[in-house]
Amino acid sequence: MDKTKITTKEFVQGLLYTLVKFSNHFYEDFGARAMVALGIKLDVGQLVTLKREVYMINMWITSKILSPDKKILDEFHKKYLFAHADMAKTEQGEIDFPKIAEKELHERYAKYYADWNDKGSEQFILAMTMLEYMLNKGQPDKRFVRIDLQFFVIQHIYGMMKFIMDFREKHEIID
Repeated sequence: MDKTKITTKEFVQGLLYTLVKFSNHFYEDFGARAMVALGIKLDVGQLVTLKREVYMINMWITSKILSPDKKILDEFHKKYLFAHADMAKTEQGEIDFPKIAEKELHERYAKYYADWNDKGSEQFILAMTMLEYMLNKGQPDKRFVRIDLQFFVIQHIYGMMKFIMDFREKHEIID
């Protein structure tokens, strides 16, 4: 199969476009499932947190899969942090927002890598951690000991990983 030749920036643009689509789809589908399964209604603040956490989960999955491609990951994270600077309403916010986002992303990555099971295919601990961040600000809650929600998160992780591997395989970075 012939690979499409593109620059790092073009690859990252395509990756980010897809990441947003995957994140939005998972956010909508998972959010609805979680509310029904847990018998809760998420308020606006909780929905914003859920959406942000889903995006960070997908950032982590992408970083895990593309870890050998340092140039791609550097550009990927630069675009993510630039978006936070762009959201700021003040000059100080342009400085602070990316720093806060980077710190939060590093904390999440560290936790997710720590909970990733390299020795097997069972990722229930990781799924539980992700549920805690998506729905409870990272705090444990026995309501998340639910195979249906954990399985849905695990299914998303593996589906996203497969997509990222296939996407990378189809492209040759020319710079």
